[in-house]
Amino acid sequence: MSIFEVETWKVKPGREHEHEKAMRTWMKWVKEHKDLFPEWLSLRYFIKYIAGEETERHMMIWEYESLAAFEAYKARRKDYEGPYAEYKKVDPYYMDLFDHLSMSVEVWKDQDRDIWIE
Repeated sequence: MSIFEVETWKVKPGREHEHEKAMRTWMKWVKEHKDLFPEWLSLRYFIKYIAGEETERHMMIWEYESLAAFEAYKARRKDYEGPYAEYKKVDPYYMDLFDHLSMSVEVWKDQDRDIWIE
């Protein structure tokens, strides 16, 4: 049963262009180094633009095979050592582009996937 790590955030005002460029750079780097992320089954990126009060809210969803896979990845990457030191250099989270007070992180598990429509 998959679990999903869901992060949401707002971009700091006036930093939208830098944020967009940083996200593209980060995603490109991750694709080029997929071997560092074997637990990631998928990675999806969204921007809310219709409905509600928080348009322009960004959301990233990581899919993992299990909670154990999620925890293994987080433990391995925890101190950003070795190849993860380079990862940290391209991670937009550390570039002062996010409004960190707007951030949320949740972990969801799938439910009744056998009845999903995909």
